[in-house]
Amino acid sequence: MVKKLLSLAFVITVVYLFIERFILGIYYVFLQSHTYISFITPLLHWTKYLAVMSILLVLFKKYVTLTTISKKVIPILLTLSIVLLVISSLWFSAVNEEEIVKHRVFLHSTAKWEEVEYVSTKIRHEEKVTIKTDNPFVPSKVIPTYNIHLNDGSIMNVWNDLSSMFELHQYVLEKNIEVKHLTELGPIEFDQNFSYYFKGNLNKAHEVFGIK
Repeated sequence: MVKKLLSLAFVITVVYLFIERFILGIYYVFLQSHTYISFITPLLHWTKYLAVMSILLVLFKKYVTLTTISKKVIPILLTLSIVLLVISSLWFSAVNEEEIVKHRVFLHSTAKWEEVEYVSTKIRHEEKVTIKTDNPFVPSKVIPTYNIHLNDGSIMNVWNDLSSMFELHQYVLEKNIEVKHLTELGPIEFDQNFSYYFKGNLNKAHEVFGIK
């Protein structure tokens, strides 16, 4: 019994720690994700929780005596967790000099840069509603966006990291695409709010977010 529990704990730990890397490895090999200026998987962090949940539900269904209600609820939860696992694994956006890619599970679409109406940039802190932290020095989560607005009205946030966005921003400027900077902060105020986030790359951040 102890060996089985230890084996189960080991499997769950491995899945939790490595499933994101495994999926990113698949993207790297089969989709050549490293060739894009920006490759974004915004839901990927949910895969570790959903994978562990699926494993636990399978084991629960197999080894636990279920009540009548449980026999109906567990399969529903298992199906839901697997569906969400698939969705979070197959949800990504990507950008290079040739195209803008939007993939949502089985829906795949691409757009050319000629279809871009304009680009907008913005950065802000996450708004906390009522929860107060005991540590006032813990900063709020930073939410940066680099939105591509297409002629069809759709919007894609392709923010990955500052380095890739700086490279992409130079390309956007070269293409003479209009850029709307929506962050209404001066250089001093911007640095006070985000210097810890961008560390030694404030000059690049100023350019990407139009801080003057």
